[in-house]
Amino acid sequence: MGLIQLSDVLWVQELDLGIFDVRGSLILGEERAVVWDSLSHPRDMQAYLPLIGDRAVTVVYSHADWDHVWGTAGLPRLPATVISHAICAHRFETDVPERLARMRAEEPGKWDDVQLVPPNLMIEQSCQLDLGNLVLELHHLPGHTDDCLIALLPEHGFALMGDTIETPFPVVPAGSDLPLWIEQLKRWERDVALTRVIPCHGPMGGRELISQTIEYLQRLLRGDPFELPASMTPFYQQTHEANLQWRNA
Repeated sequence: MGLIQLSDVLWVQELDLGIFDVRGSLILGEERAVVWDSLSHPRDMQAYLPLIGDRAVTVVYSHADWDHVWGTAGLPRLPATVISHAICAHRFETDVPERLARMRAEEPGKWDDVQLVPPNLMIEQSCQLDLGNLVLELHHLPGHTDDCLIALLPEHGFALMGDTIETPFPVVPAGSDLPLWIEQLKRWERDVALTRVIPCHGPMGGRELISQTIEYLQRLLRGDPFELPASMTPFYQQTHEANLQWRNA
């Protein structure tokens, strides 16, 4: 796992957290850098610092789960702008600090350096960020959680999909609005400008990754039987069993 350059404007960092892997991204405009998810610990930001240089930094949280938002304090100066969906900001007052307290109790010393940095600019549906010679689009796409965002660099063909898609399948909490989730994914599945799809978990690829997630969610919605890969990790075996409870919510 490590830092990978995908283009002259986009780098991804991949981390092994033990039970699963996670991926964040760094987008470099001429005037501004965007950290797409600060990952799980302040040290996760160290690899970005030489690339950021003297650019101003904006952080965008794809959603408020712990493996996406705990590293922000590792930037050399706290960013003036931290963007999220409005529901993500609310989670920083509820389950985010609760999860940190619980993990500190379970693993003493491991998470002491984590300093929660809540968002200070909230969006409801969509917005565009001008990074200097580069425009980043943000769109709300609820499903995995109600606060999920995706980020697009349409001129470069990149779609940063957060946890809205995943291979072999995403985590589907009880009560998720599957029809809306599927409908929103179909919008981006049809967008021929998007040629490289980058989820936060699982392999990178093309729009077929969106199609695979849609198919899984549709089967879950219909109650169809599943033929799953024989070599799934324990995490995904447990995830699928939990996903099947969606219908009982």
